[in-house]
Amino acid sequence: MRLIKFIAISLGLVASLTSQAGGMSKDIQRLRDLLQPITSLSANFEQQINDANGIEIQASTGLFQIAQPNNLRWNITQPMPQQVISNGITVWLYDPDLEQVIVQPFNANIEFAPAMLFAGDLKNVDSMYFIVESSEGVFDLTPEQTGSLFSTVQITFDGPLPTGMVMTDSLGQVTRISLSEVVYNPALAAELFVFDIPEDIDVIRND
Repeated sequence: MRLIKFIAISLGLVASLTSQAGGMSKDIQRLRDLLQPITSLSANFEQQINDANGIEIQASTGLFQIAQPNNLRWNITQPMPQQVISNGITVWLYDPDLEQVIVQPFNANIEFAPAMLFAGDLKNVDSMYFIVESSEGVFDLTPEQTGSLFSTVQITFDGPLPTGMVMTDSLGQVTRISLSEVVYNPALAAELFVFDIPEDIDVIRND
């Protein structure tokens, strides 16, 4: 799977931001109470993508790091190295196999991706998703925006620590992201969220 499709599936980028508020107030507040104290996270991840018949079509592992405001580092190590890095202003999508980096502005589509809930502004979380805590620490989020890539998003916590996400698209394809060795509010250097473009690679700028 090449990089453009990978970032959409991994991070859950949305196509539109038209939205309405929704969810039980106690469930919204409970999710806010878990997300609000998070200023940064670092965790290993395992990602599995299954089609609508439950057949695995991709599996990958790597390191996920995120910090407020809107800083992201998603580093796939296996089976093929790929990176998505953002400092909240610019997004770099690097595919070393293709010797290519795509550079684009950080925008609202990325800001409201499910993964960015851990490092973004929570003021609009209840207008972007209909939120239900289906069991303790398990939150089912239904995107309210027209044209969302995903029909449902589930975030799971063990105590204060997020342990995973499950995202299902309108065709029934399911993306599961499991987090391990989660470090809560680590000190992450700003340099981690800026990509130093190597020499002699193709640079595609989507301004």
